[in-house]
Amino acid sequence: MRLIIILLLALGICFRFVNLDHKVYWFDETFTSLRSAGYTEAEIVQHFAQTSVVNAVDLQQYQQPDRSRGIRDTLYSLAIEDTQHPPLYYVLANVWMRSIGSSVSAMRLLSVLLSLLVFPCAYWLCWELFVARGAFPFHLPAWIMIGLLAISPFQVLYAQESRQYGLWSVTTLLATAALLRAVRLNRWADWGIYALTLTIGCYTFLFTGLVAIAHGSYILMLAKFRPTKTAMAYLIASLIGIAAFSPWMGSLAANLSHVQTVTSWTGNDLAKSELLRNWIRILGRLFFDQDSEGNDGNLWIDRPIKLGSFVLVIGAFYWLCRRTPKSVWLLMITLAGIPFLALALADLILGGLRSTYPRYFIPTLLAVQLAVAYLLSVNLVNASSRFQPYWRGIAAIVFGVGICSCILISQSQVWWIKIHNTENPAVVQVLQHTAHPLLISDAKTGDLLSLSHSLPPTIDLVIRPRCSTCHHAGSRGIDPSILQIPEGYEEVFLYHPRASKEWRRSLAQMQNYRAELISLNQDKVLWRIVRNLD
Repeated sequence: MRLIIILLLALGICFRFVNLDHKVYWFDETFTSLRSAGYTEAEIVQHFAQTSVVNAVDLQQYQQPDRSRGIRDTLYSLAIEDTQHPPLYYVLANVWMRSIGSSVSAMRLLSVLLSLLVFPCAYWLCWELFVARGAFPFHLPAWIMIGLLAISPFQVLYAQESRQYGLWSVTTLLATAALLRAVRLNRWADWGIYALTLTIGCYTFLFTGLVAIAHGSYILMLAKFRPTKTAMAYLIASLIGIAAFSPWMGSLAANLSHVQTVTSWTGNDLAKSELLRNWIRILGRLFFDQDSEGNDGNLWIDRPIKLGSFVLVIGAFYWLCRRTPKSVWLLMITLAGIPFLALALADLILGGLRSTYPRYFIPTLLAVQLAVAYLLSVNLVNASSRFQPYWRGIAAIVFGVGICSCILISQSQVWWIKIHNTENPAVVQVLQHTAHPLLISDAKTGDLLSLSHSLPPTIDLVIRPRCSTCHHAGSRGIDPSILQIPEGYEEVFLYHPRASKEWRRSLAQMQNYRAELISLNQDKVLWRIVRNLD
């Protein structure tokens, strides 16, 4: 079994490194480069409000480091416009892009390297959880957990994302392992290590707060809500972690109204049935993923595997609760349940779609993988000879569908994780098949930056970027200056217009033009501007 896991680990590492620059560098990733380079979005909007014809190179300067901008500028950019994103990953990216480079491959390579830390952290957590607490006599759950993490399509996708979520997986595993060690040994040095890991997690992603609540609930329920020495030590360690994070909490409090505005999209309402469907989809993607474009792919394959995944996970938690000490199963229940319930109940009660984004469920999904690792370990070793072949078959299917998913992901140019900009390759193809095109756009800054990573510098642009995170987003209408279409271009295209109906009306009224939609996908992304014939 150990040899098989080593092979799976080698495969998983290869999948993480292969074709790093193949997929679209999408909206959110461009903001990683923007913040890490020390620029604000307001600077981009103000700069291009004064320009006429530019090209992709002009946009790319905001994706690359400048000698005059350092870590202080990165911190300022986040604090003033994106306070909901703590700075640790972006500071690391600032140092990285200055030392290694700022290309798509280089930026994603940082995430890949950080994501490799999940393997030792998972091994330590499994030892603390299963071996040290007597739930399993040796290290098999740790090895199987490493195998599951290695070829999980979900983990591979986020490992290749130039965002902080791969690092968040690491800090979640690390903090949970440190907590279990501190509870087991109950020494101040170990509680200090836990406080440090909790602080690192908070400076990685704000939803580490939900992980901390899960940890606190675990400690309180183990102590039966009494002020035991362990409970008091946990409280002190948590307060130290909160105190260390307080500088960023102060910045967050000062910009709270802006954060609420920037994240208001999470409150967009979604049907309750669609929420349930998305939760099942997220769970299934942990093991199998053929969903390149945000749908369910081949239903004949997808539905049976997702149904099987659901049954496997329910069985894993049932087995965990029946066969392990309370100190084991309670941690898995709180770590899986509290982050999920916090987001799911908010959507069900207040409305919204927070719980439809898989990245917010990383602690929950890690707990699910731990439960499945334990289930497979126990039954591969302890099941009767009559049932062992079935469990070997289940393990082979779990690992096999994961490998198949990773192969599909490695060869694809688009995937659901970058669904916001999946049209970029098609847009570029249309433009490249035109002799001398002009692209006009008042799209969001992130969309324009994303497209700039694919556009050749020979294509001219007239752009007025629209703010996503600026404090002053400017007028909601069309900038009149962008309607002055220069002469001398074979064809003129309109990309991601902020209001397509208003654009069509303005073109018809002011310059006797019309806009014709170019069918690329379901979104109205690219239009051709055509002069009406008299």
